[in-house]
Amino acid sequence: MPVRKKDTARALGLLDEYCTKLRKPEEQQLKTAIQRVMGIFKSNLFEALLDIQEFYEVTLLNTQKSSEQKLEEVNHMAEKWEKSVSIQNSELAHSACPVDEQREQSISNPSRTEQGETGAKTSEVSSLSEPAILQ
Repeated sequence: MPVRKKDTARALGLLDEYCTKLRKPEEQQLKTAIQRVMGIFKSNLFEALLDIQEFYEVTLLNTQKSSEQKLEEVNHMAEKWEKSVSIQNSELAHSACPVDEQREQSISNPSRTEQGETGAKTSEVSSLSEPAILQ
């Protein structure tokens, strides 16, 4: 039986409903374990596996589709996945910690701090780094 995204969403909804009914203290470990499983199911990897399985079953195994139709759908899916990967990579690049960038700049370009101007610059960087790390 093919697995569909809507079936997965329904199953996750059922798990969520079940979790909301777990209110007793002795049920909290079970609730936490179920929530952990739900988190895994919601992960990008799981979504990708569902996409691949659905794509394989609906497109490639479909005997009513011509090779040309399959080729068109394969190319469309490849473009979709490539865009998704490039968006994720772009988001990762933009989420770089500003403190790390400051450290890289200070390592590659030793500035006034090594030449004797330590006070204000050092305290300024350390006051910036602590809140940035906590966020």
